Amino acid sequence: MASQAQSPIKMRVVCASSKAKIRTYATALSEAFKCRVEDVPPAYPCDKERLVIIVMSLRGDPSDKLRLFCTELNTTRAFNVALVVDNKEQTRGIKIVKDALRDAGTNVVDDIYYLQSPGIFSGAKITLEERTEIVRWAEKVISNLTNI
Repeated sequence: MASQAQSPIKMRVVCASSKAKIRTYATALSEAFKCRVEDVPPAYPCDKERLVIIVMSLRGDPSDKLRLFCTELNTTRAFNVALVVDNKEQTRGIKIVKDALRDAGTNVVDDIYYLQSPGIFSGAKITLEERTEIVRWAEKVISNLTNI
């Protein structure tokens, strides 16, 4: 099973989705790394986070709230941003998010985690395997950041 120890770096998880299963993935990450999870935009702005993980649903272009949040993530708020996306086919939306983050000056982690898009009746639960996979991905992202 993945590590349950506190994250070795200052990090936050933000969620840009109203889908229950997507929100469960965000919660799984926050629990595994004992960090805050909030909706986009977060109640408290990011402040010198070494890593922000954005967990999002995309159907077309990103929402105005998500796009604005990304444009504000400069290096005084977040040094690195990693993306968890529920739809690999939304290349235009992913590009818009990545471009907004890069234009703000933050580093965008190349390794995007793609979720299998949940169906209408999939509920909020994720399997132990799904939880383990996303936590291992995040551990790898953190390890790569700390090795830089």
